[in-house]
Order: sequence, then C-alpha cells, then structure tokens
Amino acid sequence: MGDVREEETDVPSGFAFGGPCAAPGRCPRVRATRRLPAATAAALGGRTAEYVLAAALLLARKYSDSTAFRIGVRRTARTADAADASLAVAMPSGTTVSEHLDTVTAGLAALTGTADAADAVPPKVVCVVDGPADEAAGADVVLAGEVTADGVVLHADCHAHVHDAAFTERMLGHLAHLLEQLTDRPGAPVGTLRLPTGPEAEQLRGFNDTARPYPRDSSVYALFAAQAAARPERPAIRHQDGSLTYRELERQALRLAALLHSHGVGRHTRVAFALERTPRLLVAVLAVLRLGAAYVPLDTRLPAARRDALLADSGAGLLLVDDPAVTAALPVLDLTRPHDADPGALPDLACAPEDTAYVMYTSGTTSRPKGVLVNQRAVVRLVRGTDYADLSAGTTILQTGALAFDATTLEYWGALLNGGTLVLVPATTVLNSVDLGAAIERHRVNTLWLTSTLFNQLVEQDPAVLAGCQVLVGGEAVSARHIAEAMDACPDSVFINAYGPTENTTFSVTHRIARRYTGRVPIGRPIANSTAWVLDRDGNPQPLGVPGELYVGGDGLSDGYLHRPDLDAASFVRARPGGREERLYRTGDLACWNADGLLDYLGRTDDQVKVRGYRVEPAEVESQLCQLPSVRDCVVLLRRGDDGTGVLSAYFTADQPLDPAQLRADLRAQLPDHMVPSAFRQLDELPLGRNHKADRAALAALEPVDGAAAAGAGRAPRTPLETTVAGLFAEALGVPSVSLDDSFFDLGGHSLRMMRLWNRIRSVTGRAVELRQILDVPTVAGVVAALEGSTAAAAARPKLMRRS
Repeated sequence: MGDVREEETDVPSGFAFGGPCAAPGRCPRVRATRRLPAATAAALGGRTAEYVLAAALLLARKYSDSTAFRIGVRRTARTADAADASLAVAMPSGTTVSEHLDTVTAGLAALTGTADAADAVPPKVVCVVDGPADEAAGADVVLAGEVTADGVVLHADCHAHVHDAAFTERMLGHLAHLLEQLTDRPGAPVGTLRLPTGPEAEQLRGFNDTARPYPRDSSVYALFAAQAAARPERPAIRHQDGSLTYRELERQALRLAALLHSHGVGRHTRVAFALERTPRLLVAVLAVLRLGAAYVPLDTRLPAARRDALLADSGAGLLLVDDPAVTAALPVLDLTRPHDADPGALPDLACAPEDTAYVMYTSGTTSRPKGVLVNQRAVVRLVRGTDYADLSAGTTILQTGALAFDATTLEYWGALLNGGTLVLVPATTVLNSVDLGAAIERHRVNTLWLTSTLFNQLVEQDPAVLAGCQVLVGGEAVSARHIAEAMDACPDSVFINAYGPTENTTFSVTHRIARRYTGRVPIGRPIANSTAWVLDRDGNPQPLGVPGELYVGGDGLSDGYLHRPDLDAASFVRARPGGREERLYRTGDLACWNADGLLDYLGRTDDQVKVRGYRVEPAEVESQLCQLPSVRDCVVLLRRGDDGTGVLSAYFTADQPLDPAQLRADLRAQLPDHMVPSAFRQLDELPLGRNHKADRAALAALEPVDGAAAAGAGRAPRTPLETTVAGLFAEALGVPSVSLDDSFFDLGGHSLRMMRLWNRIRSVTGRAVELRQILDVPTVAGVVAALEGSTAAAAARPKLMRRS
C-alpha cells in the first residue's frame, strides 16, 4: 500500500509540461469552478478535505506519470506570507483506493500547517483543504474543495502563463472524475483509475476510428501481379539507363523466382540480399515474394563482421549479391552472372497475409541487433486504402532511403501496388539540390520521402527544389523553420510529417502540414487501419494535454522480433485503452494529444536516439566499445552540432591512454557508419550520480574531444587550390584550420558532413569529382589530387567539333 514518504529525493512536485514564464512580479491567473454531483458530494461523508487531497494527489500522479508525488497543502487560515506545508505520498499501482485514503488522512493529520525546513523547492501544485484558494494563489496549480450550502464546489486556479483556461477546465473535470471513482470503487487499485471523462474517452476513441476498406487478405505479390495484368506497358521502374514496364519487371521476376526455387527457396524461407540501387534489386524482391519467402535487406556497406552476424541471426538460406567478390558462410548467388531457369516450373503462388514479407534489422540494446518480422498484411495496409498521401497509378516515387531502411516499404510498394512508377537514382543524387532537381524534372517525380536531416540540408541549398511534390518527412523531429521555408518556396507542394517505428511498418501517424509552426510540428493522427494511444504507466489513456508513452497498433503491427521472445513480451502488449482489446507496440516515445487533437512528439522514455533517421541504441555502441582492448567502461551520448545534426560522443575509461582515431577505426570494422561515435573523451573515472550509475548529465556538460584540437598541425596548404580545399574542410568540420594530411573522419566528420563538403567542393571549384574519390582518400591532399586528376583527364579528351 502507499505511505507518506519520509525521503522525498526525486519525488516530483510539479508537472513536466506547461508554458514558460519569465515575467517579473505577480502574474495573472485563470480559474475554473465546478460543483460536484449531489451523489458524489454526499458520498464524501464529511471528509471533503481528505477526499479532495487524495484525489489531487492521484491527479498529480497521473499527470506526472509517477508513483509518488509531493504536494503543497494549504489552509485558508494561513497568513499571507506563510509558506505551504507539503506532503509526499507513495502511490504504487496496486494500492487500493481505501488504503490511499487512509494514508492521506494520516498524513494530513500529522501536518503542522507550516512548511518543513527541508522543503528547499516549494511544490508547484498545491491543494487547499478547507475552502477556496485565496487570491494570491502562489503555485502553478492550486486545487481546492469548498463545502457550501448548495454542496461541494471544486476550484482550480492556474498560472496563466503556464496553463491556459482550456487546460484548467479539463483538469478540474479530471479531479471531479477521480472523486467519483474514489467514492464508487473503494477496493479498486489506484492504477486502474482513469482520467478521461466520458466525452474525452469518446473523443480518443474517435481519433482511433480509422477502419477503411483495403485488400487486407491479399499478398504483396498478388497485388503486384494484378497491376502488371491491368497496365502491362506502363513503366514500373525508371532508372539512369532506361525503364522497365510492368510486363518486363514481372517476366524478369518470374525467371529469377524459378532460379531461386531451384536453390531451395520456398514458402516461409528467408533470402538475404546485399544489392545496389538498380532494377535488379526490385526483380530480386519480387522473385522472393513470388515464392512465399521473406527478404532480408542488408546494406552493401556493412562491415563484414556485422553482415555475417545478421546473416547468421536471420537464418537466411541464400545471399543475393551483384558483386562477384562477396563471399559468406552461406550459399551466395551473384545476379550479375547469366542464369537460366524455366518460369513454367514455378509452383502456384501460396502466401497468406500473415506470412512474413521481410525481416528488417534495427539497433538493439546489446551488441545483438533486432530483426523485426513484418508480414504481408502490414505492407498492404501501408500503401493501399491510404488517407495520408495520394498513392495511385499517377504516383511517381523517387527512391531515396537506404536499402536496409524501412522507408523502402513505402517507396517500393507505394508505387508498384498502385500501378505507379518507382524511380531509382544513385544514392548521391538526393544529397544535393542540383542533382535532385534534375532527377525530379527528368523522371517527373511527384512523391518522395526524406529524413528530417536530409530535408533540412536540401532546403538550405534550394527550398524550391521540392516544388510540385508531396514530400513525406520524418525519421527525427522535423524543423518548423525548414518546413516553413519549403512551404513558402513551394506553395503547390504538400508536406507531411510522418512518424512510425519499424515495428509498425514505417508509418503509424502522420500530419499534413497546412500552416506555419513556430515550435514543435505535430506528428498527427493514426493513418487508416491503425491506432495510436497515449497511455500512463498503468496502461490507461491520457487525456488531451497530458504526456504519456505512445503505443501504436492496427494492421501495420509487426509480428515481433526474430528469435527474441523476451523482447516480444516487453515491447508488445495486449490492452483495452478504448474498451476493445488490441495488440499494441510500446514505442518508448513520449507524446501527448494537443488542443487541436493532434499528437505532439515530446522525446524518449529511454536512452534510444536517432542519428540521421536511424534508430540507435547507445547500449549497443557501448557494448562494442567495451569489447575493445584496454577499454574498461564507457557511456555513449547524442550531441547536437551547430547545424542541428545529431552525432554520437563516447566517454570512456581505459587501462592506458588510447588513440581516438584507432578506436574509431576499430568500431568501423564492427558497426555501420551512423553508429560510430564522431568524438571520444578518455576520463580517469566516469562520474556517478546518486544512484551510483553513470551521471549522463555530468558527461553531457563535458566537451568531447573530436580531433579538432589537433586539426591543422600537419603540413600547411601551399597552392591556391590546396588553400581553397582546406578552407572547405575547416568550414564543414567547424574547425579553425585543417592541414593537408588531416583525415576528415578523424576530425569528427561523418557521412552527412561529407556530403556537404562534396557539394561545396563542386560548387566552389567548379570541378567534377566523384564522392567515392573523396571517401577513398578523405584528406585535403587526396581531394586536391582527385581534382587535378579530373582536370587533366578533361584536358586530354579530344574536343568534339560540330560538323556542318
């Protein structure tokens, strides 16, 4: 049962939401008043003070999503300059209403009526126990219960700069609703009490009334085949070297399917691929699905050790590649070699909507990534019967996402299951506005998905590049400023904030942005055939304006994690937030419904971060770093650069001084680029907090060492071209100077900064250079050599003469 807390450390005494106030002196207040129903007032039985205080504590528990709260207690007879006494009460979920009431009654009786000297910070929430709040309310929130001749009247007074009138009215409704439950359900655990009133609960159910007709019992391949039969000559794929019609794409997929079948691929098997961005990729995906198998996409740039670990975990029986040099511990099929198989030998299509379509790997809390199992129905729900974007036969989607990123689900199937066209371009095309604009114009692209970081960079280069497109943005919180700039430059474009975890098949909620925002941009409401609930720690829905953890569900929900029943049990739950039991995924994201009935993303409940749109569990990076020789302990944090880009920083202890450049190189052999810290700092000991765990706040206050201190210490630039390139390196890295031999990555550079550098080199020097040339030798000297080589090659080519 609950008890009065003697030790108040870390017990909240206010709400973590509300507006800021920097106004000097006395601030205005808003008041709401409500009379309790006669039956509820009568049930209080002369214990109004105890019941109101008990309900106020439970309200604060729900609003702070905590199991304890410290509330100020005031009596109307106090002097104007007297401080409020405070009462800290523990309220575990299993404590019954009657036990909680007994605890509050005893605590109230023990109060002296004056503030304890230990109360260094006055509570932000106060309850007046014997009458209405006085005019000088003092705290952010003051709740009161007053016994009058006409019954019991509740009052709520709020600091007008912190909480508005609408919130104050809703809060008072929640207090009254809790009082009704306290009197009606004395034996109920406090964790089962709910805040939303009847109308509010109905409103939340309305937000989740998203059922729409769509072909939920069809497989992905069957829907593609139907499009191929209906429009065989329409271009299915456009690429640099031409196009493939639906008829041609289907024929090639069937031929490859026959070949895969001869290698033992069939229903419920898994086929991995590490393929480049060419039509061959879609042929392979379709061939795998034609056989009722599931595909496992792998990034071709993965370190061999990580690729092999994913292959082993996936249970794939075959690896498809387009590089003859690739080897693996399982059979490898090189699709660049000629193969011959008879499509007529294929078995009939056998696939249920519950069958796995693909396995997508995300970062795990240990060194072991998690394989998310996404079924056929989940894919179809994302792209058919949609209400968040126009996906139809007129849709032309530019493929921009990494090939092992779940945005490809939208890109591939949003086009091919609707009779539209998928456009494939080199990965570097989307990294600068000039090349992207040319691709959009050439291929008549009207739809594309961009991570928030890439979107911001493109807008800074040329916001008009996205004119005439529907642009879905997400992966991280979107920037209101960049969205506004794009909207101003592209009045005929549609911008959609799209949110969703891999576990709910790419998108869960979306918001079509129709106005300019100055603060956070809402993530919206659930898409068709999906649900989204903001729940408290006990699984009860939170009303508008009150934060909680975001849970998502519906037909897009994945089947869980491959070989990880422990994670399934922790992440996927069955609940009844709307009255009907449903399976939900715990996103770990904090959210709340705003006053417009849209979801706002507020942050994380754990340490997971987003780096360039990818989910990263710092614990996985920490696990790999601690496995390196001499490293004793470490903590990895996300830091924001001056440009807003998120980068990882590692703080570690070791048995001897270690070279950050070597640590970075060792990690690159184990982890993908976005998971390798850009900066390192070696410490004698990691700082500890009160709970004897690493003090992350103290570490965040330390400047990491990213190599910038040593920048420029080597050979200085000599020629005008070397000076220009060195200046561009320093600009991209945010350092004063760079020597000829400083490595871009050793100075804290990462792939996105490299893209900016590449674009700047081309625009400033006016010379052509391939991104691969810079990546191969990421120094000023190496780039200068590449630039001079490209100039020499151009000079050696014979000039073409126009013939009359």
